Amino acid sequence: MIRPLDSRFAARYYDGQASIRHPATVDLDSEGLNITIAGRDAMVWKYAGLRIAADGSYGEPIRMERLSGESLIVENTDFMEAMRQHGGAERPAIQLDLRGWPAVLFCCIGIAVVATVLYVWGVRFAADQAARFTPAFMEDRLGLAVSTILAPENTRCTDPAARQRLQPIVDRLASVAGTKYEFHVIYVNQGVVNAFAAPGGYVVVFRGLLDEAETPEEFAGVLAHEMQHVIKRHSTRAIAREFSGRALLSLMAVDSSGTPAAIQAGARLANLSYQRADEEEADLAAVALLARARIGTDGLTSFLRRLLASSMGTASLKYLSTHPAMNERVEKLQEEAHKVARPADPLMTIEEWHRARAICASK
Repeated sequence: MIRPLDSRFAARYYDGQASIRHPATVDLDSEGLNITIAGRDAMVWKYAGLRIAADGSYGEPIRMERLSGESLIVENTDFMEAMRQHGGAERPAIQLDLRGWPAVLFCCIGIAVVATVLYVWGVRFAADQAARFTPAFMEDRLGLAVSTILAPENTRCTDPAARQRLQPIVDRLASVAGTKYEFHVIYVNQGVVNAFAAPGGYVVVFRGLLDEAETPEEFAGVLAHEMQHVIKRHSTRAIAREFSGRALLSLMAVDSSGTPAAIQAGARLANLSYQRADEEEADLAAVALLARARIGTDGLTSFLRRLLASSMGTASLKYLSTHPAMNERVEKLQEEAHKVARPADPLMTIEEWHRARAICASK
């Protein structure tokens, strides 16, 4: 059996003109609310003209409003049930703005989506601006720190004669790059098929990538791609997105001594990846750079296609994992390479290439 509730409740009335509250008494009947206020004429609010702005579901006072701007606030949580009991057929006409968990959940999801979009956009914008205004000397210092952490001195191939055999390819690309950066290519004696660009003109190439490149044009294609990451400041932006300002300063101060800071920074740097738009921009710019240097533009495409089709395992996937959406990119690369193709001058013979890429023979 439903317990009958009182029909009279204490309330506060606001006239919508001033923020003065007026103590009031509300009597419920089947037509609406009969409101009595000291010093004022009695009022009748019909149920059909009411709007319930808050129904007390979450502990807040019950608040009813009219189109005129008037409002009535009732603290007693029994008021809603009493109105249901006394309201009769007119009760369904009352509408709620936010009632029950579906509306609350919808609002929470909306807030979360907006906050996420603002955060992601804000981080990206801040990183872009940081990269844009980073002075050249800071980029060089940052690139030196990154290459020191991810390519320590004891892992590098340092034979000057061997390095000299690959330098003509670097010089040929750099001579037509049209950039302020001076490129420093570092060769690492590790079998992983990988290469990456660091800010300030530093490019790190692993022995495994040299072993996998069948022609000097394939190596030149990868090198041109990494150079464009430097020129377009993609590397600087990626690091700015990942590291706070204080962490960047700490990063530039580390060395390869194995300190915890260096180890932590190295782990985070190793997992950096470019955004897809950055990769596609570097692809197209690399093809244009190869064409200006009169180097065959199909080298990068053939190298990536072979990596995708090979079954070399995780060694080849390292380069692919930091260069996502590869299938679509290869198709676009092939199309662009055909557009800008022009007569090319050979870099070296296959025999010369085999000798040159042995710069980092296995120890």
